Amino acid sequence: MELLACEVPNSYLTDCELANNKVADNKLADNSTPIPGQSARTDSGGLLSRLATSTSVRRQRRVLSRRASTWDHHTPAGLEKVIAAVLAAAAVSPGDKVVDLGCGTGHLSLPLAERGARVLAVDVSPAMVQRLGFKARERSVVGLECLTAPMERLSLAAGSVDLIVSCYALHHLRDADKDRLVATAYHWLRPGGTLLVADMMFGRGGTSRDRAIIRSKVRALARKGIGGWWRIAKNGYRYLARVQERPVSISAWTAMFSSAGFTGITASSIVAEAGMVSGQRPDEAT
Repeated sequence: MELLACEVPNSYLTDCELANNKVADNKLADNSTPIPGQSARTDSGGLLSRLATSTSVRRQRRVLSRRASTWDHHTPAGLEKVIAAVLAAAAVSPGDKVVDLGCGTGHLSLPLAERGARVLAVDVSPAMVQRLGFKARERSVVGLECLTAPMERLSLAAGSVDLIVSCYALHHLRDADKDRLVATAYHWLRPGGTLLVADMMFGRGGTSRDRAIIRSKVRALARKGIGGWWRIAKNGYRYLARVQERPVSISAWTAMFSSAGFTGITASSIVAEAGMVSGQRPDEAT
């Protein structure tokens, strides 16, 4: 992992375990925080699972780094509403310790830091992180640190974070890695802390909502002519083969939250295929 300061006067999370300052592209350091009683869950895939995750991470880094220079100018339709919904739900207070998973160029990290939160922005793409650092300096943002690292191998100290957010990033993960990340995030949070995930949330066509989302996306692309049909073919392959984009349904996300131990779970649709799920780590007093 590579830690890049974004004009931060002091270290963000002094109790975060950010080991292995650099990770080679062909290796992944397994720094993940062990989860009590969960060793079988996190290691059951063995070598083949780790190799698959490594391949997925390299693909994510390559694809997202190519998009970094145009990311802020070609945001997906409706993303502004998703970002606004996440920021409204986050409701941070000055001094809150926040982790933004898959931060991109800072759609969440920058406004959260500007509201007084101490933000650790994490992304697999060095180009995205560098762009975020540039924007942070332009806006004189303080209380922000950036970390180039795959989310699948991130390590933070247990009980060290008030809020974990992610917006349109986790659909890139393999399903087993999504599940593992939710379970690990539970232990990164302090009692009473919140995990908030907003993403494309639809399944494999098994529900009327799934089918309506798929139809609307196909129709929208078909109206664009030959280029749109090419994208239908390309995106259809990715959807069927679960390459690059691996969305799961809102109900699948709520099941992962519940299995990890979160309570007060809420789930809602935002716009088009976008949904949001949040949950709290129970307060020890309760």
